[in-house]
Amino acid sequence: MFEYTLKRSRRRKTVAIKVQQQSVTVYAPVGVAKQELESWLLSKSDWITTQIQKQSQLLDTRQYPLKDNSILVFAQPMALLYGTNSRCEWRVVKNQPQPTLQLNLSGRVKHQHAMYQSLLEEFLHEQLESYIEMRVHHYCIKMAEALPSSIRIHTYKRRWGSCNRRRELTFNLLLASAPTTIIDYVIVHELAHLKYLNHSMAFWQRVSEFYPEYKQATKWLKEQGASLSWVFE
Repeated sequence: MFEYTLKRSRRRKTVAIKVQQQSVTVYAPVGVAKQELESWLLSKSDWITTQIQKQSQLLDTRQYPLKDNSILVFAQPMALLYGTNSRCEWRVVKNQPQPTLQLNLSGRVKHQHAMYQSLLEEFLHEQLESYIEMRVHHYCIKMAEALPSSIRIHTYKRRWGSCNRRRELTFNLLLASAPTTIIDYVIVHELAHLKYLNHSMAFWQRVSEFYPEYKQATKWLKEQGASLSWVFE
């Protein structure tokens, strides 16, 4: 039997399992005997093991830019170099075997990791924003759709983009590491929301009209989305 945390409640009427960050938590009513719980858990062991393995694989795919000295930019590896300067800045280094970004810090910086992260996110923000603005204009023409009122870039944990009634579009900064084909899907998805602010059949028909491979893209984000996350340590 695998290890688990048991939480009982007098209000709970059924037994439930939660697998998160490779840990198992069991929620049960007060009156259920431990032997009965463990027998029930044993019947669910295959499912629990599968969930733990999936989460383990997701954790392993995250990027560690400052540890590996590399980050994905539009799905292509970019090497990271570090230097000093009179001010903090980033710059793309030319004449290198592979795309290279240099992060320069001033000697006055105390929290170097935090500043490296800030510079890197500033660079990625600029790259993603430039690409999205170009492609939004392209797809608005194709979709006969008026341009959105604004385009913003933020970092989210659970969504890749959003659209509201004010026609404001927001995109996840983590998309800077995604293939451009996946970014295009998210763009079409959010532009379709300008006409249908829901996920109705009409909405998905509009998405499929301008991005026929949308099912493959949604599957890719579900299965590979964790690989776009960055861990700075």
